[in-house]
Amino acid sequence: MHEALRRGLQLEFDAARRAIAGGDLDAGFRHLERAHVLGQAFVIPHVKSHLGMLRVGVLRRDAREILGQLVRVPGAAIGSLLGHVPLGNTGGANVPPFRSLPVPDDLADILRRR
Repeated sequence: MHEALRRGLQLEFDAARRAIAGGDLDAGFRHLERAHVLGQAFVIPHVKSHLGMLRVGVLRRDAREILGQLVRVPGAAIGSLLGHVPLGNTGGANVPPFRSLPVPDDLADILRRR
């Protein structure tokens, strides 16, 4: 993993943690989605983003998100290990797990540096 990607992931996970701790679950979830887009090719950040989304689902008492993340956590590990991850997928239960999505320009810049 190159340094720009490592920094980008750390910034998104740190921002998610701060937002969630401050009670802004929507902002925290958005940062976890961005971390997911950046890290889904790597097992640890991919699973970590889904575990964070699961936590937000629990805090929101959102059954759909909880169930979606319970399926996605093991799928994330397997998908990353096999190299089968949909580009740009944000990882939330509102998005089909195998659908590729447009990558935001700032994240695409980081991903291109591989």
